Amino acid sequence: MVLSAAPGTEAKALLELLERQLKKSREPEIIEWTVKSAADVKALRACRKALAAETSRLAILARFETDLDMTIAGLDVADAAAWAPAASARPQEMFRFATAAAIRALPIACDSRTVNEALAWADAANRARVPTLLSLRGTDTGALLYGYRALAAGLSARGSAASLLLRAPRYGGEEQVLQASVLLGGLLCDGIGDAVQVDAAAPTRGAAAEPARTLELSYNILQAAGARITKTEFISCPSCGRTLFDLQETTARIKSKTGHLKGVKIAIMGCIVNGPGEMADADFGYVGGAPGKINLYAGKECVRKGIPSDAADEALVDLIKSKGKWTNP
Repeated sequence: MVLSAAPGTEAKALLELLERQLKKSREPEIIEWTVKSAADVKALRACRKALAAETSRLAILARFETDLDMTIAGLDVADAAAWAPAASARPQEMFRFATAAAIRALPIACDSRTVNEALAWADAANRARVPTLLSLRGTDTGALLYGYRALAAGLSARGSAASLLLRAPRYGGEEQVLQASVLLGGLLCDGIGDAVQVDAAAPTRGAAAEPARTLELSYNILQAAGARITKTEFISCPSCGRTLFDLQETTARIKSKTGHLKGVKIAIMGCIVNGPGEMADADFGYVGGAPGKINLYAGKECVRKGIPSDAADEALVDLIKSKGKWTNP
């Protein structure tokens, strides 16, 4: 999970964000720091020093928007490095940057405008024998979907070990959720992608609302695609005339009691007609068996029948505990 840090980001603000996200098991693993001047290099060194005592899991990716010589001179500030030339880099420049990173044992990240440019970076990285993370830049979701699929195919044809960072551009309002879900979810479900990033400005002076939302969105997409589970997963039927209880109210009530169980799948089904089939991959099932009665499932097995509705919630909690999958909130 990659989070972009805006110029001027303070270590204190990053630590506050990390502490909040760690409690949710949804923290970023990589902070992308943009470097445009010598002052940015100095600020990043100071930030790394402040962060070093607090976390060992956070990697800094320095994205250099400077000339190549200054980029190479500043490579010591990062755990990984990216160089973003003003215009497309020539193959010899790509190789020079990749070689400088390899000498310092730094992986590189390459954010490209076209598939061919990304493949050229992959070739340069392969020649320099340096690990690389490739991503595509753009604003059109359809074009990016096509581009990432073409890039994955090109890397496969080359036998390249390069990794792919799926990067969703920054959109406004609710469009962010829709476009990022289409792009990242579509590719992840195809088995494409090694890391994800939803672009947003990182916090300054403790203002972490936007990066927290993009991290939440990123992890929600990963969970929906089955790529990474960080919270309880609830499966619910769409409801129909056979539904034997208020599905929305019951689901909300069960979520309030079990929503802290990371990685547990709980199905809430309105009736026994289609419910057991629809929840086949759930760990536990809460199914309407008759008016006012609930059946409980462990996997595909019905373990209790005819539980009164007013006792079924606690019976579900007891079942989860008996299978060793309960943790206290």
